[in-house]
Amino acid sequence: MTYKNPLDTTAPLFTAALAKAPLAAAPAKPAGTFDGVTYYAFQSQPRLTLDVNAAPEYVGFAKTFDAKGPHYATASTLSELTLTGHWEDQLTRLDGHTRGATASDSTLDSSIAKLTVSLTDTADNQFHESDLITLDNFDGLQTFDGSTSTAGLSIDFLHGYTEGPDYTYASQSAFLKSVITGSGKDSVSVSTIAAAELDSVASLAHSRVKAITVDTGAGSDQISAHIQQADVTINAGAGNDYVDLLFTKGVAAHNANLSGSYGHGATITLGEGPDYLSLEPSLVNFDGSSSAAANRSLAANHVTVTDYNANDDHIIFGFAVYDEKAVVTIQDAALAKATSLFAALNTVTQSTTGLVNAAVFHYGQDTYVFRDAGYEGQVDNLDSLIKLVGVHNLDDVASTVSARERYEPGGTLGWG
Repeated sequence: MTYKNPLDTTAPLFTAALAKAPLAAAPAKPAGTFDGVTYYAFQSQPRLTLDVNAAPEYVGFAKTFDAKGPHYATASTLSELTLTGHWEDQLTRLDGHTRGATASDSTLDSSIAKLTVSLTDTADNQFHESDLITLDNFDGLQTFDGSTSTAGLSIDFLHGYTEGPDYTYASQSAFLKSVITGSGKDSVSVSTIAAAELDSVASLAHSRVKAITVDTGAGSDQISAHIQQADVTINAGAGNDYVDLLFTKGVAAHNANLSGSYGHGATITLGEGPDYLSLEPSLVNFDGSSSAAANRSLAANHVTVTDYNANDDHIIFGFAVYDEKAVVTIQDAALAKATSLFAALNTVTQSTTGLVNAAVFHYGQDTYVFRDAGYEGQVDNLDSLIKLVGVHNLDDVASTVSARERYEPGGTLGWG
């Protein structure tokens, strides 16, 4: 045998090509079933890998498991959970409870900070359907990484909702900051409405909601974001994507902003392909008490689209339908003397009256779409504003905006 390197050097004896790649973690085996839930015991391990195809519908985790069921300690070592496998059109319900005797909204119950899902698509998945994964008690989750999945993932990061006419969906985790999916047909829901634990866990009393970045990669994806206490950044990737935004008025407690407006918004990159952006009123924190306050709140409740393409993309306000008479374009000359965005909107709102519900205009070096859903002739917290980065043709953009209410003339339930 001839060695590649002399024996008196520090170089390896054999070439790197002969070195073996590190082995992937073997999937864990279930420890037992209790009360309809199959548990995996992590003991003192920091990481656990599950074969999703071998796992039952209801999955839980515990430090140890015996004939009496799962057992937990005050502290937990499990910080990373990985799911592997292939698409089987199945439902997997994960309970992230890993520490403390019982789980509740008044305690931090999960030590799992990173959840990785790597599922491959199969040839028999003709309609590219998604695998559904539900999360419960993942209140410590910071990162979701599904970037290597080729199968579609359907997963939300919401805790639940408050009953009543003003129901709002809170975040599953007080710490979530990143959600990434792969090339499948994904469905993702996130929220910057404060997780329940921020109000009930003493150590989190002064914590603030984290901004969230969602990157869904290639594929035709559906992304929903409930925005209140921090901004959301969405990179939808190539494909026929649907982005749905819901806004709730921001409040001081746990807000990402220390001062100024407590409103928040979204920055969206739609990617290649025909995409749809729908939103409810976005200016929920609008403050018209002064010009300065108005401009601050307009900037805070921003919705910015970095790559709008009027040949492919569409904007839908709520449940509105398209009617060319519902959208007007404002020529640049009419806004030439506007010294601020709020001043420009004061002129724009003079045109969004009667059956004209929206306007498209230029301000600075960008294009804006304004939806007047509140009192005519003024900007208020029932309205919406979208900035399309760059100077676009006004008529082209207007032709992509759906702003006609269904009950109005020209709407599907209207007349005339």
